[in-house]
Amino acid sequence: MTVIDINNVHFTYGCHPVLDGITLHVEEGEVVGVTGPNGAGKSTLLHLVMGLLRPQSGEIKLFGVPVSKFKAWYRVGFVAQQASFNRSYPATVFEVVLSGRAALRGFFRFFGREDRRCAEEALARVGMLQHRSALINELSGGQQRRVLIARALAARPRVLIMDEPTAGVDAATMQQLGELIGELRGEGITMMLVSHEPEWLTAVASKWVCLDRKICSCNCRDYPEISIWRNCMLSRGKKISLGCADGVAGG
Repeated sequence: MTVIDINNVHFTYGCHPVLDGITLHVEEGEVVGVTGPNGAGKSTLLHLVMGLLRPQSGEIKLFGVPVSKFKAWYRVGFVAQQASFNRSYPATVFEVVLSGRAALRGFFRFFGREDRRCAEEALARVGMLQHRSALINELSGGQQRRVLIARALAARPRVLIMDEPTAGVDAATMQQLGELIGELRGEGITMMLVSHEPEWLTAVASKWVCLDRKICSCNCRDYPEISIWRNCMLSRGKKISLGCADGVAGG
């Protein structure tokens, strides 16, 4: 089953082209790693998938439904590159994670015992349960990142989209995050991850895509040699003809 279906998507900011004819199909249970140089359109692509932006042309579907008509957002967890909560607001870690259940309950309904249990389980999965009573603005950047991941997991999504989940975290946290992604993959959760850490993506992704306005290269089975990845980082607009293993992504 195709969970994320991106077909010939074009997007520009004003007169500045960012994505040029992107086609990518993500199947249920896949972990897709998206790499590319700064300004390549990686975050923009995720924002389009989440319906936060709309393409000038092309179509994106989630679970077979066009994003513009998709309503079941509780099925999709999103961890943005920048924290979306107000760091000056005196919210506790548990309250931030519990808010992730709002997609299921709505903002104007009380959270129940099941919501609290799911929030605690999500905190435990990212190793932050012991900090549940801490204020979110007192945590380090890496700890805040783990709380944001827990908030996305609290609704028990079937798709998890993460923009730079390793940003600002130490090596130990990166390893823990990789182990968590492995567990989620084992549970059949579909994931799309943007990262500048090729070695880390090697361990966690089942498919990788290198993006620079177009999809420069892709491989559905094995991660490329790091030297190839770095060459792609330096190529800025030059297509690398590595080919696709089974035609799932191309361009």
